[in-house]
Amino acid sequence: MAGIQKKPQAVVAFAADGAELQAHCRWLARARLERRSPCEWLPQILSALGIAPPSEGLGALRLWGQRGERPAGWVAAADPVYMEARLDHLFLHALPASELPEADVREIFGYLQDVLGFEASSAFSSVGCFGYLHRDQSMMTASVSPSVAQGDAPGDYMPAGTQAKQHDRLQGEVQMCLYESVVNERRTTAGLRPINALWLWGGGEARLCSSVLPPLYADDPLMTGYWLSAAAPAAPWPGNLEACLHASPGGFVAVVPDEGDADGSTTVEASLSALRRMVQRGRLRSLTLLFRDGLHADVGRWDALRFWRGSGLPAEPDRR
Repeated sequence: MAGIQKKPQAVVAFAADGAELQAHCRWLARARLERRSPCEWLPQILSALGIAPPSEGLGALRLWGQRGERPAGWVAAADPVYMEARLDHLFLHALPASELPEADVREIFGYLQDVLGFEASSAFSSVGCFGYLHRDQSMMTASVSPSVAQGDAPGDYMPAGTQAKQHDRLQGEVQMCLYESVVNERRTTAGLRPINALWLWGGGEARLCSSVLPPLYADDPLMTGYWLSAAAPAAPWPGNLEACLHASPGGFVAVVPDEGDADGSTTVEASLSALRRMVQRGRLRSLTLLFRDGLHADVGRWDALRFWRGSGLPAEPDRR
């Protein structure tokens, strides 16, 4: 007798904060909820799939996702950031794509390559609004992206100790070059924050992955790069989750982009409403939801019967 086919599962990540979704609080509060420390989508999604995330090479994987081919050698993400000085502390500000015209990024990385890339052991490059450092020899870098460290003191995330000397020396050279850059003069005149540092993170090589992954629907280049490393199916965000389930009835992973209203609420609200209907009608057996503020929800079809649970969501914990 043929086995009974299970309903598909889905893992969906949202750019919005879970605490902002008042219209869905009662539904989500009846799921299995917890708060986790914010981090890149990749380790969160792989954890939901029961797969150990890579310990290094995230910069190289992101470059793979952008270019579509596996980069050779050691690569680190080198993202343009603004370091704000406050009294005796620095605070990191990740610059959104709206503040990073590709022409500015391309000019800055060309300038850094001319000034600092004269040694055969190092090179700078950019793709779109993202930057990269290529080296013959590895060095320590931050483990998280600037979006995760946003608003915090950078020293809390940067490498430390004697092994961080190469990182610190390069950071100093880069900041001195950026201080003299004509690009930042134009940005300041135009009312934009200067690019006064590069956030070096995720250093390592792009390694092949043997995990079996469900189809991915996302515009996130790091996610795409990891899926390419596993030779797994990956496609851009199709515009709605109904299209994801229709194309992948066996289950899928999706990263819902920040679209719609200024805070992305239109896209997020529509996507959550669609997922709720999928679960209630039995089209999805289970669902894992991830939110920007660290809210993690595992939703099952029968969670709606847990009427004894309230409508509140877990409080957001201190980041340190």
